[in-house]
Amino acid sequence: MEPAACPGNYVAVGLRALGRWVVGTVLACGCEAGRPPVVAGSPPAAATPAVAPGVARDHVAYTLAPVIENGDVVALAVELRYHLDASGHSLLQLPERWASEDALWRFVDDLRIDGAQIVATPSPAQRELEGPADAPVVVRYRVRSAYDAEPSAADGQPFAPIVRPRWFYAFGHALFAVPAERLEAEGGTVSFAWSGAPEGFGFASDLEQLDAHAGLPAMLDAVAMGGHELRVFAGAGADPSVRVAVLGAFDFDLRAFAALAREVITAERDFWDDHGAPFLVMLTAMQPVEGRQSLGGTGLGDGFSLIMGSDTPLPPVRHLLAHEYFHTWNPTRLGGTDPAVDEMVGKWFAEGFTEYYTWRLLLRAGIYTLEDFVAEWNAALVEYAASPVKHEPNARVLTDYWTNPDVGRLPYRRGPLLAALWQQRLHAATGGQRSLDDVLQRMRDRVREPSPTAAMPDASVLFPAVYRELGGPDLTDELARYVDRGEPIELPADVFGPCVRVQTDEVTTRNGARVLAQQLVLEVGPEPGARASCVRTLAGG
Repeated sequence: MEPAACPGNYVAVGLRALGRWVVGTVLACGCEAGRPPVVAGSPPAAATPAVAPGVARDHVAYTLAPVIENGDVVALAVELRYHLDASGHSLLQLPERWASEDALWRFVDDLRIDGAQIVATPSPAQRELEGPADAPVVVRYRVRSAYDAEPSAADGQPFAPIVRPRWFYAFGHALFAVPAERLEAEGGTVSFAWSGAPEGFGFASDLEQLDAHAGLPAMLDAVAMGGHELRVFAGAGADPSVRVAVLGAFDFDLRAFAALAREVITAERDFWDDHGAPFLVMLTAMQPVEGRQSLGGTGLGDGFSLIMGSDTPLPPVRHLLAHEYFHTWNPTRLGGTDPAVDEMVGKWFAEGFTEYYTWRLLLRAGIYTLEDFVAEWNAALVEYAASPVKHEPNARVLTDYWTNPDVGRLPYRRGPLLAALWQQRLHAATGGQRSLDDVLQRMRDRVREPSPTAAMPDASVLFPAVYRELGGPDLTDELARYVDRGEPIELPADVFGPCVRVQTDEVTTRNGARVLAQQLVLEVGPEPGARASCVRTLAGG
């Protein structure tokens, strides 16, 4: 995921018809026909039972519905049903923090609880509940919009809930309260239902892909959106389970976007040899701002969500799609992040190596030309050279990633340089037999294995260990120099092989300043096959 000022990631989507849409375990209490929309100011529907006898004790059942007033959506109604623990207690955690947003509880209204009493408020985002042992509980509340107008490109990447008269968009972290004691518990499951939309109002969310074993984290690491103008493109080709949903109008052709998304996803699934899983790509339009382009996104494992100005051209979206989809694997399936350590510690790997593979795999798939590849690298090298924080230690990333745009970009620029250096070193050390591709794929396999190594909690820790196992040098000193202490990174002239030379030039930055920066120079001869050979050298495969 990227800071608000930068390209990023986004999530998956699917359209549902009228009435009630249920994903995951179907509960006996949740099979009634579609409920009517919730009307603002009205009491809760009398037909709704106070408790849900069909909800198992280790299960949490969620329902989301639009709140309609005079034909407009004014809020989202959330309901969750679960049981208190054996002592008759629960700590209800309201939405609080997601990415750059804090105090998300401010957008929660009309909290009502049946089956238990609130006995304490440890913080504005928490309620201690008490009732009979194992008692069923129903929690209801509404989520209102953090925006009083249509979001625009000037707002950057929105992480707070958006509820507009004809559409909505919200992350799970901003929507759903959770019983905190269930987050770390093993074996608990969740289900989700969308209810009560008016005719012609579509809904899309990666929550439609919940399986019978999904737990509470799946509710938070999700996106939901709906609206009258929602369009969904069904899966096709090699991966029919990949769908694309778009909310709003763009200057580019939406079918071309859907085709591009599938092409990018297929290319990365080919790299991982991992096809078939359902996946949703969600795209939402923001109001354009003249002279400003905003692209953002968030990858969530089983989908990603993109949000951008409606005037965004299609070519820059290639990078955004590829970057965000690579997060399906990095870092989660390569070791994840250590829950005991701030995730920012490993951002150089999670974001920086994702950048490296974004360019590498787009070139390999033919979505980028050699010139596109060189241009992306050169723009990144200029940004790195001009960065006022490029000498900052990694500790600065921990404190200022979300609050300082320059610091937020630092892992994205350090990581690719380190990847290029270490790709060259590994290739040389193994006589051309190994590449970083092998390292990442071995990490993926290692995490799948039921072994002590698989328990290693952080991809950025697992990487240097597997790199060494496959014949690469010990990276301890270089990690200390370039990541921990923030020493400047210089690429060797031949780091990319014979068809690209790295040299230092005086170049102009986006704001007109002059800076000395390393740059790639393409040196491909006219011989037949020279360009294809260069692509293989740069992109592997």
